[in-house]
Amino acid sequence: SIRCLRPCLPLADAYGLPLQHKAILYNIEAAMKFSAALCASSVFGFAAAFQPLNSVSLPAKYGALSNDADTSSTSSSSSTTALSMATTGPLSCRPIGIGSAAPKNVVTNKDLEAVVDTSDEWISSRTGISQRHLLTHPNADDDEEEAETLKTLSIQAASNALEMSGLDPEDIDLVIVATSSPDDMFGDGPSVASALGCKNAFAYDLTAACSGFLFSTVTAGQFLHNSGNTIKNAIVVGADALSRWVDWDDRNVCILFGDGAGAMVLTACDDDEDNGILGGASHSNGILG
Repeated sequence: SIRCLRPCLPLADAYGLPLQHKAILYNIEAAMKFSAALCASSVFGFAAAFQPLNSVSLPAKYGALSNDADTSSTSSSSSTTALSMATTGPLSCRPIGIGSAAPKNVVTNKDLEAVVDTSDEWISSRTGISQRHLLTHPNADDDEEEAETLKTLSIQAASNALEMSGLDPEDIDLVIVATSSPDDMFGDGPSVASALGCKNAFAYDLTAACSGFLFSTVTAGQFLHNSGNTIKNAIVVGADALSRWVDWDDRNVCILFGDGAGAMVLTACDDDEDNGILGGASHSNGILG
């Protein structure tokens, strides 16, 4: 997933995106490389923003993309189902800062060889992964330094993004933390906003698994796009600590996940030519579980 956004760059070239937009797109890859919140489904959503939404290619099992009510259902003889999506047009906002944070503890493929029946060659040749960052769970007596948690990673990533943006914490109106594994079951967003000094912002968590960062980006974009409100700047954080839930005896799963956080600052813009979100497409299918 480290290179998960690079397929969007040829599309950016094909559609003549300004250099600064392509640079942000490329750098989001670096900012999110540790975040488990951004994966294939998010990449599909980002790629959809750079091509006509009615021409997005989907795996055959999902059928053709269609927003036409006449084609939203298929006959009983068809083996595919048309995928209907809720789409957005361009949103009047753009990214102005990115940041990331990862735990200090690194677990290599060689380390995993001692845990499950696998090998560095098997993992790297199939996934491209050579190591992952994992949160540790220190003893209560440890007082060497502040323990790393998903919350501290989120704060660090957001702080880095805020620094790059050049904004003050009090300029932020909205903070969304996309996570499926918060430290606080009631949400980490308010604590992250408080730690950053975003005293004028409202904050909350958004849970949408792998596509959480995508959903949060579009959600923040919708707030910023609405000219009838006072929301001008937002921070979106994608963070997960999936090591807490991984079955470390399952070699097919435990090799894939790590812990980390990535963040992006979005700002509202008045000129449509400055739009950084060119569109979005959303769909959920609970049948697939």
